[in-house]
Amino acid sequence: MSSSSAFALTKIRPPRSRGHLVVRPTLERRLAQALASCRLTVLVAPAGFGKTAALTRQLELVPEGTAVAWIGADEDDDLHRFLACLFAALEAFDLPWRTAPDALVAAAVNSSRERRAVANELLNALAACDSPRGLIVIDDAERITDDEVFEFVDLLLERLPERWGFVIGSRNDPPLALARLRATDDLVEIRQAQLRFDRDEIVSLIAASGHAIAESDVTRLLARTRGWAAALRLTLSAIRSGEETTRPAPARALDRQVFDYLAAEVLDDMSVELRTFLMRCSVLPELTVARCSAISGNPRAAALLDEIERRDLFVTVRDGPELTLTLHDLFRECLNDRLRRELPDEVPNLLRAAADSEPDPIRRLSFLVSVGAWAEAESTLNDVASQLLANGVVEAVPRLIAQFPAERRKSSPMIALVRAWTAWWRWDWSQMIDDARDAVAGFSRLGDEPLRQRALIAEAIALTGKGAPAESAVKLAEISWDALDLDTRVVAFALHAWHALDSGDFGAVAGRYAKAVELLERLDGTQIWIHVFGRPLYVRLPGMREPLTRFVEAAMRRGIEAPSQMQTIATVMAAWLALWRGEREQAMELIVAAEADARWLGMPTNLKMFLNTFRAAAHAMTGDRNAALQAMRELLAYFDEDSHIRLGQSTSMLGHYLFYGIRIADAVGDAQSLREFAARMPPPERITNAPMLRAPLLTLPARLAAIDGRHAEACEHWSRALVDDTAIDIIGQAHEARVRYAGSLLALGRRAQAAVVLRPLFDEVAATGEIGGALLAGPAAISRLAAAPWRDELEPVQLAQLRDWAKRGQPASVVGNETDCQNRLTLREREILQRIAAGDTNKLIARAFDLSPHTVKRHVANILDKLGVTSRAEAVQTYRSQL
Repeated sequence: MSSSSAFALTKIRPPRSRGHLVVRPTLERRLAQALASCRLTVLVAPAGFGKTAALTRQLELVPEGTAVAWIGADEDDDLHRFLACLFAALEAFDLPWRTAPDALVAAAVNSSRERRAVANELLNALAACDSPRGLIVIDDAERITDDEVFEFVDLLLERLPERWGFVIGSRNDPPLALARLRATDDLVEIRQAQLRFDRDEIVSLIAASGHAIAESDVTRLLARTRGWAAALRLTLSAIRSGEETTRPAPARALDRQVFDYLAAEVLDDMSVELRTFLMRCSVLPELTVARCSAISGNPRAAALLDEIERRDLFVTVRDGPELTLTLHDLFRECLNDRLRRELPDEVPNLLRAAADSEPDPIRRLSFLVSVGAWAEAESTLNDVASQLLANGVVEAVPRLIAQFPAERRKSSPMIALVRAWTAWWRWDWSQMIDDARDAVAGFSRLGDEPLRQRALIAEAIALTGKGAPAESAVKLAEISWDALDLDTRVVAFALHAWHALDSGDFGAVAGRYAKAVELLERLDGTQIWIHVFGRPLYVRLPGMREPLTRFVEAAMRRGIEAPSQMQTIATVMAAWLALWRGEREQAMELIVAAEADARWLGMPTNLKMFLNTFRAAAHAMTGDRNAALQAMRELLAYFDEDSHIRLGQSTSMLGHYLFYGIRIADAVGDAQSLREFAARMPPPERITNAPMLRAPLLTLPARLAAIDGRHAEACEHWSRALVDDTAIDIIGQAHEARVRYAGSLLALGRRAQAAVVLRPLFDEVAATGEIGGALLAGPAAISRLAAAPWRDELEPVQLAQLRDWAKRGQPASVVGNETDCQNRLTLREREILQRIAAGDTNKLIARAFDLSPHTVKRHVANILDKLGVTSRAEAVQTYRSQL
């Protein structure tokens, strides 16, 4: 299970059916028919009417092979928790996911626009399931207060595959499109009338309990309980304890007070030890020996839980490796009420002990908030939020913060800091500045210097992102490096690198970046990797090869278990490094792998931009105009849509990508696109990190002049741009500029000057082995240099280099074969298909080949895609037909 999906496993384990439950033919027949064919079945009745018991019994009677995904709802469940539970519950059925479930969770939670796409992906996976019938069960649905959960379920119900159905147990009607489903006869409703025990069923229930009562007493019992399962169960408990079964209940309608009255009969008849044990343990969501022993302080917890199960004291038993009981809501509420009346002084300590032993971090947070343990609650919030943000589940964090009282949300510096990091993931710099400043002030008041330093870093990051590098530098000057913990120090060094990049001091970036990588390698977690290194502009700066290679190797080591954004970014970086060495085939193989990982991760915006940035350059190097410009226009499309709101700093980012587009258009010789991109460039005063772009923009007049054939003017501009070639050297522009300058000089017949311009390029390539900047001038420009009538202006080795570069500008074979490769199964995929045909599950396949389950899932999805089938069964048929 992903760490982003951490929750108590009991939430996806259905209760065990009790073998002594009385048979109820009418109810069971109706429920069986519904589960076999209906799109939605709802069991709606107040608490205690036996919804869960009836459903659990029936699920154990469904035909063999039926896929049942059970979700027990909690009050803390929002869309994130619900989907995490749903995907985990479906794990056992080997659905062929095309996208990682974690990525689907993040997309659905963070974007209402993407929610339908996520629903479609889930529907396709359900349709490809090989089970003859599948059921998704949501029990206690009334606990869910997040409307987005039911909106998502409605999306699924619209086009649920015929072999699948939803089953919902709730105290009230779930907020779904029930009227529409009634109209299409796709809804079965089981309500109080069907769930009440009738006279014959009560007789059978009493007989099953081993007791006999007079006929007149049965009549009085029916009148007393009105067939309410909860009251009947409590009455039977009283029978077993020797209590009167027909003692009159208070003269009021059947309601919660009646239940409490009847429960009192059972509780008062218990031993003091058992009653006290139950009251104390009622603060727990589930009862296990270890937790009950810790909460109650009673060393006989195991024996008492056995007695509770044996006496059928209004509990259900959960499947699992250890005895786990769940108190019925009504009984738990009754016990809680008694606990607070009889042992009020113990309640805070009991809740605190429950928090200490709670493995589910969301539940633990709720416990800590309930007892006002603010320091630990806020620390838990920080830990949970960090994990959620690292997995891209940004919008779940504000819901966690909302659990805290308004005054605490306003005064807590830790909550302010969590809000600041959340704003970072949204690139909402203004909000991040406000929250970070609140955090700095709050930690200053508390005298917590390490956390104040962390908040200062957050403020500096936000100021840099907003385009205020001078203010950011002032904040950085306040940093005491000795007071920083390791992960904050990493961020600080990365921020120093960012400052150097934005200020145009490109030569200083590599050293600061290298220090950040060195520290990063000492961290266990991966939460900050993406933020620290998620910038494609780092790819080609002076001295960056060694630290980038080190970053790639470290990131790959941490991404063995499953694809991640960090690993995908590292693969793209590795592709850039290969491309810069002129190894285009290897670079394209890496980028194909990165794209597969990005698709598995749901192709988030930042990864798609990384990939398109690379694709534009790689295709430009071979003169593939259409492919290069298509990748470029996909990049720029983000600024034509509302996605720029998420990206933040849209004007500055647009300026940088437009200039990159100018270079790509120049490389493929597309004058129209070059002019179009140039016309869209925002004015310099609107580009907040203008120093980074100011010097590179000096090349724009040269490009426009050269593409119009005005080479003398172009030479003047190239000469000025190359006065300080380090100032323009982003993504190899210094090398490209020399190629273009030399080309314009040759066009004017000035070979000697062209050779002088090219010599530093040859020297640097000889020293570094990196030719990507030269190749990014485009194959036409390189070919013109290689074909020029050089005499003694260039040495033979230099002319040979030019001819080699021109040859490298030819299309690589891997590019032409990408489509063919996608239509063939790899050796590993054929091995996995053989295992599928033998009936192995994904877990068995993973064990056989020593692969992670995530890797097996991706292989299965690839197999289905390449074979053009939708399910494992169809893949097996195709495999066998070819034997």
